[in-house]
Amino acid sequence: MSIADPTPAVNHPDELDTVLDHLRRQFHAPELTLDGPPIRLGGGFWAEMWTLTFVPPISGGLPARVVLRLAPDAQLAAWETTFQAGVAAQGYPTPAIRSSDLNPTGGQRAWCVMDHATGTPLLGGLSGLRALRSLPRLATSLPDTLARAAADLHRLDPQPIETALSAATDRTIGVDGLLDHYRSRARDLGDAPLQRTLERLATTRPDPQLRVVCHGDLHPFNVLADGNRSVVLDWTAGQIADPAYDLAFTSLLLANPPLDAPKPVRPIINAAARRIANRFINTYHKIGPHPIEADTLDCTAVSKVAGSSPSSLHGGPRVSSMPTAVTLGSPWSPHCNRCSQPDARFGSRLTRPIR
Repeated sequence: MSIADPTPAVNHPDELDTVLDHLRRQFHAPELTLDGPPIRLGGGFWAEMWTLTFVPPISGGLPARVVLRLAPDAQLAAWETTFQAGVAAQGYPTPAIRSSDLNPTGGQRAWCVMDHATGTPLLGGLSGLRALRSLPRLATSLPDTLARAAADLHRLDPQPIETALSAATDRTIGVDGLLDHYRSRARDLGDAPLQRTLERLATTRPDPQLRVVCHGDLHPFNVLADGNRSVVLDWTAGQIADPAYDLAFTSLLLANPPLDAPKPVRPIINAAARRIANRFINTYHKIGPHPIEADTLDCTAVSKVAGSSPSSLHGGPRVSSMPTAVTLGSPWSPHCNRCSQPDARFGSRLTRPIR
């Protein structure tokens, strides 16, 4: 999800008057008025987002420009808003949450107001051909930026965020039950190959010991670059989990970029993408706060691939951005089947540093 590019204004959200009244009370700013109509933002996956600009001066510390996020699912909104607020409170570069109502009445949607983020997604505006021309720059800046974002996030204290999540939502914290959920859904769907892969994976998965703050969807379109500064967006898939929860997803997506490119140049892009994914893992290996456990990374990668298979596997809306190419039934399927064996290693070129 990116909040960088506006789309043409379309009236205004139904909840706007309620939100403005709430802000006036919270910030003791009865004069608070919009400076022009709200602007609908594009790129959101599941939430509706608008830029609100206020007439100055504004009392109470509310910024002159904010983003209003409206969510159709109150529980998911509570999770994302609480997670983002907790990360921002520890100084991580993400928009601060200024206000929210996660239990609205009268049929209105849950909402929050956050700081407006400036910048451009790390791969913003790149088609396959433009990406090819940008490969020398992307080969270093892209994986290094993502590795620093992951390493800095994994240094945060998970305890206050976990406590806040427990108070705000009934959703399970941690990913221990995720594979069991996938197995249950695969049985319900009658998908025998997927079920066999998940059953083998369940019997060979390691027992990760680390619990850190994870983003869960860390990819180039969820990171805005503004000069030398980066801002991370979209905490819908945030979790308290092993670092592999982030590292596996990001390395898989970097190795399989969802770029639209002519067939003749795809081998070049794919080869470069694998090197970029390797550099991401190597850079994290050098600067990250925790060692990379290859077995845990391999197992998590297989789980990510399995979880990116049909959305019905989740029993609800998908909350990650795994490209459709990285699914069971794609060229990755043999890797999943092979690497769920006890002595196999998934994506060894990704999980072990290149010397």
